Amino acid sequence: METEKYVFQVEHFGRLEMDGENVYKALETLKKELSPDIHFNILQAYVIKNGDFLIDISEFVTTVKDLKR
Repeated sequence: METEKYVFQVEHFGRLEMDGENVYKALETLKKELSPDIHFNILQAYVIKNGDFLIDISEFVTTVKDLKR
């Protein structure tokens, strides 16, 4: 399966880029890299299409993150 690149602007951590098959996998990778015990706030989120085109998915990611709590 093809992976996509995601960019997350995380409070106190800055801009972090993650690869994943989908946004859920990218969020899991982000959580593992920051530490499963750390609570973090995603301020903005984007998926990168065609190498440089950013699509804002901030509202979707916030909704998904809130549902998983």
